[in-house]
Amino acid sequence: MKIRRMAAAAAAAAVLAPLLVLATGTEANAFPRQLSKREQCTAAWNVNYWSGGEAFARGQWAACMA
Repeated sequence: MKIRRMAAAAAAAAVLAPLLVLATGTEANAFPRQLSKREQCTAAWNVNYWSGGEAFARGQWAACMA
């Protein structure tokens, strides 16, 4: 009897563990942390620097921080 109970508990844990991980990840994505203006502009700087060069990134940085 104990073996069946342990097997059932192990099977339930194997099924429920991934669901718990998915639920936790979904909750974290539902309420993302708000970035500050500086953090947003820094992220944009990285994209602008690699796509348009340093001069373009500087102009976009000034516009973003204004």
